[in-house]
Amino acid sequence: MFRGCPTAIITHLFSVPPRDFTVSKEFRGFELDDIDNTGVPACDENNAPDSYMVYCSGKLLQAVMATHLYPDSKSFVDKPIKENKTAKAIAESFEKRFPQPIEEINPEDVKRFVDENFDKEGQELEECNLVDWIKNPPNITEIRDQTLRKFALDLHNVWTKLCRQVKTIVRDQPERFSLMYVPHPFIAPGGRFRENYYWDAYWIMKGLLVSGMQHTVRGMIHNFAHFIEKHGLIPNGGRVYYLGRSQPPMFIPMVYDYYEYTGDIEFVKEMMPFMEQEMEFWRRNRAVQVETSHGNVTVYQYRSPVTTPRPESYREDIISAYNVSKSEKHKFFQNIASAAESGWDFSTRWMADKKNLHTIETTNIVPSDLNAFLCYNMNLLAHLHAEIGNHDKVQKWKSEYIDFRNVFKQVFYVSKGRGWYDYNLVTKDHNLDFFPSIAIPLYTQCYDPLSTRLPEDVYNQMDSMGVFKFAGGIPTSLQPNSEQQWDYPNGWSPLNHMVIEGLRKSTNSRMQQKAYELAEKWVMSNLRVFQKDKMMWEKYDVVATKPRTGDGGEYEVQAGFGWTNGVVLDLLYKYRERMRYPDIHPPIIPVPQIFRNPAAIVHRDVENSSTSYRAFIVSLFVSLLLIF
Repeated sequence: MFRGCPTAIITHLFSVPPRDFTVSKEFRGFELDDIDNTGVPACDENNAPDSYMVYCSGKLLQAVMATHLYPDSKSFVDKPIKENKTAKAIAESFEKRFPQPIEEINPEDVKRFVDENFDKEGQELEECNLVDWIKNPPNITEIRDQTLRKFALDLHNVWTKLCRQVKTIVRDQPERFSLMYVPHPFIAPGGRFRENYYWDAYWIMKGLLVSGMQHTVRGMIHNFAHFIEKHGLIPNGGRVYYLGRSQPPMFIPMVYDYYEYTGDIEFVKEMMPFMEQEMEFWRRNRAVQVETSHGNVTVYQYRSPVTTPRPESYREDIISAYNVSKSEKHKFFQNIASAAESGWDFSTRWMADKKNLHTIETTNIVPSDLNAFLCYNMNLLAHLHAEIGNHDKVQKWKSEYIDFRNVFKQVFYVSKGRGWYDYNLVTKDHNLDFFPSIAIPLYTQCYDPLSTRLPEDVYNQMDSMGVFKFAGGIPTSLQPNSEQQWDYPNGWSPLNHMVIEGLRKSTNSRMQQKAYELAEKWVMSNLRVFQKDKMMWEKYDVVATKPRTGDGGEYEVQAGFGWTNGVVLDLLYKYRERMRYPDIHPPIIPVPQIFRNPAAIVHRDVENSSTSYRAFIVSLFVSLLLIF
């Protein structure tokens, strides 16, 4: 029966069985028309007039998601429309061909319709040639340790695999694509994330600058300026269904980092109107009033206007809303979109009961880290205006920065908690649970520089919470039972990087030493997983005794990975004189899949000798036999 190579036979035996294309219970009787007719979609006729009717709303989108044609909702909304067809024509054709309710449509007919009208996802992008990529960048050759230098070169090589260019046909025929055109090549995160993403790019650019690739960085910044010019904001990512939300405001820090590396003052002048416009977006659209003992003050929150399911996670959002009352569904979807705008999608940080996604309340929360980012942006604008000689603007932004720094302390600093914490508009209280956001103001330096005790208090608070004790780095929370990806036991590159840099920038030698120790943990755990898997990942389990990839969330862990590579390159370069690869370490033993919790297996360090290694394998084998 089976012919061909053994690999083909194994592939057949372990292939996924045919999908059961049925309308799941969460969709039956669900008033999808009410959602579309009364809710705010992810994109519409104003910001995506050529394609919104397929990629952000409409019966076709609902039918595809209801029948679960694809394991990942994003697969459908990333598909280009076939040549000589338009989104409008396809939407009208589907309505005409299937006038009946969605639950009465034959799922196989939906699949046939999609196959007739759409191409495979990813065809509107092409791999690109990085003109400023060289084999041995000078910065990387400065890394003293040979093993770490090779690791850096391996990551430097990955840029060539992650580079993408949007084909010009997307510019010429926008009615066929969810992808939005940008003129310059960019580094994509990797995996299912084929397009450009906003805050990912900040850490990607840090790595690119270590690689000496300032031309690529300049082009990526130009791409974001293109979005600001066309849409008035930088969307979460480069597709029309992301236009209803942004991501943490890192555009101004991108320009600052580029300028610090190149000294290109003309570029700063060119980007200044876009930087001002980016700040205006947040001030106009995300401001909220908070009452303090000094009166009402203005701060900012993640607050997307979208009140319908996210197209790229449409099915997942409908299922998550199953137990939410009809009257609360629009608010639920807005809180989901707003959490996605934060970049932390999802975390118990946004949940009222600190456990269940259906209690999400992002729009009730004023996040400390978002306000720390905007505080940083104000200070950077003052600095960059000074560099280009706009003295009136220097005074304006310096004054705004100092005033906002005081507001920031009033709203977010909690003396008994010795740190900055999210504020809840409903409970009028702070969430004193640990999240790495407590340390972001150290990174953005949103505190009075004369308050030398304040950063030390934050450090001591983190130490007392036990967040420095984990083998692989800083976890994203200490909530042990969460199934969300932005929670324990996962650690994420941007958060670990900002904690490390916040401590490194301090004048306290103990904090600087801790920064190095955390950097060493993060780099070494990333390296050991890379040695095993030959790839980098978007998140890692920092609690496991042996390094491993992270888990949880609404999609499988993704490889690549843009910001992970960028952070490691930045840390390797910063500690290029000091960091060393240990001469002896325990072998990397993959944790069996039957154990979700790595604590279920007791690991122990094994000497680098064949005898002790064999003893460890025998011990592990016996343990598994006893378990089974």
